[in-house]
Amino acid sequence: MYPNTYLSLFPPFPRNDKVFVAMSFDEKFRVRWEKVICPAVSRIERRGNRLEAFRVDARKISDSILTEILSGISTARLVLADVSTIEKVENKPIRNGNVMYEVGIAHAARLPEEVLLFRSDDDPLLFDMANVRVNHYDPDNNPTDAIEAVADSLLSALKEIDLRKSLAVSAAVDSLDFPSWWLLAQTTQTPQIEHPPHRTMRDALGNAQRVDAIHRLLDVGAIRASFLRIEPQAFEALKDDTDASLMSYEVTECGHAVFFEGIRRMGMDKPEMAKILEREFRGQA
Repeated sequence: MYPNTYLSLFPPFPRNDKVFVAMSFDEKFRVRWEKVICPAVSRIERRGNRLEAFRVDARKISDSILTEILSGISTARLVLADVSTIEKVENKPIRNGNVMYEVGIAHAARLPEEVLLFRSDDDPLLFDMANVRVNHYDPDNNPTDAIEAVADSLLSALKEIDLRKSLAVSAAVDSLDFPSWWLLAQTTQTPQIEHPPHRTMRDALGNAQRVDAIHRLLDVGAIRASFLRIEPQAFEALKDDTDASLMSYEVTECGHAVFFEGIRRMGMDKPEMAKILEREFRGQA
């Protein structure tokens, strides 16, 4: 499956707590995988979960392997690649072709902050990598410092991503009107909210503001649609219903962040206010 086809069909969210590692499977790279990269990645915690390094052996060429690589690159929290020279031919450095292919996919599919490159050589880089930051480490001769270098880079990347997310959340909050934010507040306090009915003209007019709020929240990614699973025995009862019975919405990770940023801006993030808000929203949901 071509990368563009896969990434179009399978949206890369939510991210998991893994670090996809692109590197040579040659035996001489085994020590850096086991003694440097894996320990460095497992040092990092994300919301109480330790990150886990994983890789896919691209030497076993098949469509399923490519799909596995694409899935790993698109869903991992971060992508780390070791682009070190694997050999020299006529004194020219040769880098692993499979690794460079995976790096290309990662640069096309992920944010720049989410792709970390490392090498253990000082050989000239390819022209198209000359403007990409490549970290230097020495995992074979100085594994302790190498672990620190990888772990520090991972932490820095996560901080940069959090800052970028913070700016995106702030922009999302700025774009919401009060009915949208109020609906989001209700959604964070319940497992899901239902789509308002519009069987009659009165329904359509009375629920117009709520429907508009749902559209705004969907646009900024604060909520996502959840469809009712229809079993054969329930089909007859549901076939004439409107989407009010067939669809509901639940808050996303982005939605929680947007909600709490709004709470913070209004000074309502104190414990006593949290109890009042929870009671208020549960009563209106």
